[in-house]
Amino acid sequence: MRKRKRFSGILLIIAALIIMQLPVSEADAASSSASDFKIEGGVLVKYRGTETNVSIPDTVEVIGEGAFEDNTRVELVVVPNSVRRIEAYAFWGCDKLDTVVLGKGLKAVGDFAFTNCSGLEQMSIPSNINSIGVSAFADCVNLRDISIPPETTDIHETAFDGCYRLTIHCDPGTVADKYAQEFYERQKEMPEYQDVPEYPGGDTPENTPAPDNDTPNEPSTTPVPGNVLGSTQIVGNQAMFFIDNTLPVVMSNLEGLPPEEDTSVPVGDLMQAAGEEGVSKYTIVDNRIIADQAYYRNGELGEVEIPLGITELGQFSFARSSVTGVTVPVGVKEISYGAFYHCDNLGRVSLPSSITVVEPKAFSYTPWRENFLGGAEVDGNESSDGNYLISGGVLVAYRGTDSQAMIPDGVRVIAAEAFQGHTELEGVAFPESVTVIGEGAFEGCGNLTAMTLGSQVQQVKDRAFEGCGLQQVTLPASVKEVGIRAFGDAEVNFAGEAFEIPNSYEETAARLSNESYRNVPEETQEPGVTVVGMERAYAQLEGAARRYTLTISYLEDISQLEQACARSFKSSVPEGMTVYNMELVDSGAIPITKLGRQTLTVILPLPENLSGQKLQVLTLDRNGQPELLAAERVMMEGVESVRFRTNHLSPFGIYGLGVDETQEVPQELSVELESHSGAPGTAKNGSTVSGIKMAVSGMALALGILLIVVGTLQRGRR
Repeated sequence: MRKRKRFSGILLIIAALIIMQLPVSEADAASSSASDFKIEGGVLVKYRGTETNVSIPDTVEVIGEGAFEDNTRVELVVVPNSVRRIEAYAFWGCDKLDTVVLGKGLKAVGDFAFTNCSGLEQMSIPSNINSIGVSAFADCVNLRDISIPPETTDIHETAFDGCYRLTIHCDPGTVADKYAQEFYERQKEMPEYQDVPEYPGGDTPENTPAPDNDTPNEPSTTPVPGNVLGSTQIVGNQAMFFIDNTLPVVMSNLEGLPPEEDTSVPVGDLMQAAGEEGVSKYTIVDNRIIADQAYYRNGELGEVEIPLGITELGQFSFARSSVTGVTVPVGVKEISYGAFYHCDNLGRVSLPSSITVVEPKAFSYTPWRENFLGGAEVDGNESSDGNYLISGGVLVAYRGTDSQAMIPDGVRVIAAEAFQGHTELEGVAFPESVTVIGEGAFEGCGNLTAMTLGSQVQQVKDRAFEGCGLQQVTLPASVKEVGIRAFGDAEVNFAGEAFEIPNSYEETAARLSNESYRNVPEETQEPGVTVVGMERAYAQLEGAARRYTLTISYLEDISQLEQACARSFKSSVPEGMTVYNMELVDSGAIPITKLGRQTLTVILPLPENLSGQKLQVLTLDRNGQPELLAAERVMMEGVESVRFRTNHLSPFGIYGLGVDETQEVPQELSVELESHSGAPGTAKNGSTVSGIKMAVSGMALALGILLIVVGTLQRGRR
């Protein structure tokens, strides 16, 4: 699918380049009619057409502000050489736009010009472009490759904010090269960089058709698009979730194989088929958890009411979806990392009194939060003081500018990052109602030197006061948990019984890239992985920056895997499966569970009962749902072994799928594992990847000549 799409994109670029050389009348005939363009004094004010391929007339000198804004049809745009400037928001939100050809007359890509163009995957900046403006390509979430020439010498820091998949191709030593190295460091901090996986096949999930609102009494069952499958009833514009995952209405990737018939299929065959097609995951796990990314980028949601019985909203569970309002019922305790991140239509939120955790980025870039921070009144704010955004006793955001903050009585939980970066703060007064101070809640409040915790505070989470000016802190006897660097370098005293600090940590600290969150000390050891607990086991971490220890042991309690198989495959675990537990740590001693874009390669001696078989690995995601990893038989120092790769740590079960007829003699490996590390934009052997611009140009030239020849022959036949 992706190969066809990219090849089609190249052909479109070639066609566009040819069109640019044609007289304007022919170009217009090839795409849009002149009436589609509202042009005033050389400025394209608005494109009013419905074509998918648009060639802008060469009478246009400026593409005006918002000229194509939120156009959901256009897929290809050819900007002629006559255009000197693209103004702000010109192509903002053109989510189907996947091919752009920029003319030779441009000197700059303007501020916000292509923001939120989620269809863009590749881009080549021509040598006539000197600058790329503020957020010019921000939140182009599928932009993977961009070629920037040496002539581009001014690139705004925010130009590619949110482009968490992006690799920048450029010449060494150029401004673009320096920008790229800095960008890759910022990229690691982008919420989706580590948390959102590549979808199978790599294509952006397509939304299902909208339900027929004329028949609200007959709800339709609609599969949720994306990597995580499930089902939802949509009545009018309200989404209602199926909770009972034992019902056959929950979708399966195994087409033609209803869940109730799964037990009649041999588990090996069933799981092999699932491995080839992708494992189905439920949007709601065990009637308690809305799964991580369950409705990520779902465009069919409006007002959402979470059903009773749910206790947790998973990481990125509704991120970038079309949800407009959400009611969270009593019983929900946790809103996980990025749960509603970048829900650009979310204007109303109602939280319950049961919430105890709101993790970082949960409501970032939602109108509910951003409009409040901008000074507007928002729906659902329970605060009588206009400087606080409060719902269900949870203080989500603060917009005050005074040196002293008096948190309103009734606030129970201060959400993660609620006061982050408020350097004007010098003192904070906490009411007795506060029990939880969230992760990074006051992080970076450099002038905060005075505060007294209320007598009911129980948890102070990681980095809550990191980077503040506090010199000394007294913990009331009520405090039971203190996270990593919760008070920075401040001296901590105890009003009650003393305990070791930190005695807790948050999930963000378990991400590989967050070394500072784990308070990892400097070290001089050679980077790599030391394996302990099992003889003849080896591991290699792609791009390892320091020394890690991987502890491997046999796991006797396989109840989690049994539950996952029963839920997803309606069967027991595969016969003869050997299960391992693996724990990866650095000198920070906190188990690392998420590796982000880095890959851990593991080689284990193969159990005798699996010798000569085709192999597969069963593991679990954060919600306890199954994932299947490819595995291969190899020979390591004369010992038959299994090799597999993963980007997260959990229990791993290895099982056989029958005799491996395709690999009679396993590949022989040496103890020195081949390194595949390399910075983004480099080949796996470390050599620099050449810019896609040259590759595309060469192919364009060859295919362009071919198209011209074919066209000539066709005209000759006429």
